[in-house]
Amino acid sequence: MTRMGYSTEHEAFRHTVRTFLDKEHEPNLSRFEAQGGTDRAFWRKAGEAGLLGLAVTGEGDFAFYAIAAEELGRTVGSATTGSSLMADVATFILDGHGTDAQKEKYLPGIFTGEWTQAMPLTEPNAGSDPTAITTTAIRDGDEYVIKGEKYFISNGTGANLLYVVAKTDPSARGRGMSVIIVEDGTPGLTRHKINTVGWKCGDTGALSFDNVRVPVTNLVGKEGGAMKIMMDTFLEDRIQIAARCLGAASKALELTLEYVKERMVSGQRVIDFQNTQFMLAECKMDIAITETMVDTALMKIRDKSFTFQDGAILKLFATQMEGRVLDKCVQLFGGAGLMDENPISRMWTAARIQRVYAGTDELQKVAIAKGML
Repeated sequence: MTRMGYSTEHEAFRHTVRTFLDKEHEPNLSRFEAQGGTDRAFWRKAGEAGLLGLAVTGEGDFAFYAIAAEELGRTVGSATTGSSLMADVATFILDGHGTDAQKEKYLPGIFTGEWTQAMPLTEPNAGSDPTAITTTAIRDGDEYVIKGEKYFISNGTGANLLYVVAKTDPSARGRGMSVIIVEDGTPGLTRHKINTVGWKCGDTGALSFDNVRVPVTNLVGKEGGAMKIMMDTFLEDRIQIAARCLGAASKALELTLEYVKERMVSGQRVIDFQNTQFMLAECKMDIAITETMVDTALMKIRDKSFTFQDGAILKLFATQMEGRVLDKCVQLFGGAGLMDENPISRMWTAARIQRVYAGTDELQKVAIAKGML
């Protein structure tokens, strides 16, 4: 059944995403685990399937990204590889703020998976407050010289197209921040993977910029315009994260329902206990509420009425919802739910990241309160 606000084109795309993940993602998890993450071949196949550059090919309709995120979350493998495909959301930065020359250079490769993207913003001592970053990009003739450290960057080691947020005017705080493109292989750029509790093959990276020189033509948008670019990007990012949480919670409930129908305790199925039924009902209720919230957010973003406060509410509720659902699912699995080879255990661990990733719960509450004030 088509959900609220989705067209037959959207549902056809959902089928395309599901088919791709079932063929190219789930069967290759052992290989991804052995090599530490997805590879360039995976991205190229995603490009062939038409899953990349949706900010352009989808004519700005964010529902296509939300569908991709939800279906990724609805896979067992996303608990291992993390956000992976959703790094492509960065295409909105290029499409919305890049120059014609930048689009001509990078968009064709983004569509094919030759260019994969990341937005290095967070730093070791600057997370919730982006204006506290200390990475600088000082102009020297026709070049910017970038110096600083970035941390907790999604797709940080695999991406070969980086939208680096740096201060072109360190004295101006938020008004002095700019977005500058840095390509992989630029002298002075080094990076390494950060191992995390969840997303064992997720590409979370640390990057170092040691007097990295790039031409001034690599500036995205206006000098000092990073805050506007980031605010626009954060709105979309909140929705795709919520959609991914929705998909993961739905998959977890599906796996749990199958398990409790088969598992016997004291001569009866686990699902026949009233307590089990109550827990499953609570999970179903949480998922149904989140589904409505995600679908409503997509309709609001289409008519440009989706606010920063809306995004904070959605991100806060959806990530906490995923945590609640996964915790109940693990409880119903019992000891089996704590075994590493059981997908539900990895999904449970991965769910914890969402309440810190891309803005903590506390940061969302601050945003909600500011909207009220």
